[in-house]
Amino acid sequence: MAIYITADLHLSPLTQDLNAAFKAFVDTLSHNDILILSGDLFDFYVGPDPSDSSQILVREILAAATRRGVKCYFQHGNRDFLLNKKEARALHLGLLPDLYVIQTPSGPCLVLHGDSLCTNDTAYMKFKRMVEKPWLQWLFLHLPLTLRRKVALSIRKKSLEAERADPKVYGVVRKTLAEVVKRYRVQNVVHGHIHLLGKYVNEVPDLNIRLSLGAWGSTFSYVRVDRNGIAIAQKPLDTLLKGQSATGRPARRAVSPIENLYRRQG
Repeated sequence: MAIYITADLHLSPLTQDLNAAFKAFVDTLSHNDILILSGDLFDFYVGPDPSDSSQILVREILAAATRRGVKCYFQHGNRDFLLNKKEARALHLGLLPDLYVIQTPSGPCLVLHGDSLCTNDTAYMKFKRMVEKPWLQWLFLHLPLTLRRKVALSIRKKSLEAERADPKVYGVVRKTLAEVVKRYRVQNVVHGHIHLLGKYVNEVPDLNIRLSLGAWGSTFSYVRVDRNGIAIAQKPLDTLLKGQSATGRPARRAVSPIENLYRRQG
């Protein structure tokens, strides 16, 4: 039994390689494994869309995983914060709180998407506070689906055009990180959002490690938690597209302790 955490897949009908890679990745998971999709599973989500092939595929992939005894969970990201509990359940996902603590041999670990740690990005934080208002979400979700798609595409375009090179603006803010670590009493943090793979040690008081997941693209990354501790890995996407599992073994077989990772022993 192991816990797998990944984020920032940005699946859509146009991302055929990513969609296929996600299926191959999930197919490696075994009975009693736990999968946590920590935000931005979809490139954007504006409600259930019967014509969206990526939503259909995710539902089929996770239905098969659930039948095998894999427990699948989801946290909101900045692209799919509108996905509610009922809709998550239809995708065979349990909806976790946006900040969720898991127990590991290396101590308690906070799992979150990560956008809430980037508090120097004031424009985004203002946008986040606005779109989290229930009444605004209700109004938006009652617009015609075609209009919701157009709004999402417009926001997505502006996001792509934005300059994200300055880590002081778009990176994790240590003061915010320290406050979160203290509030949740954790020794480890795993997150995505910033699309930058990394392992950071002893950044703030009481925090042992922070593991930052990269976005899925030419590579994919994930964190694995097992009896040996917490590990993060990044591999070429072709590893999955060629029919191999995340650890290089054939799909659907149990995975051994991960090699070539950042590892903290428990």
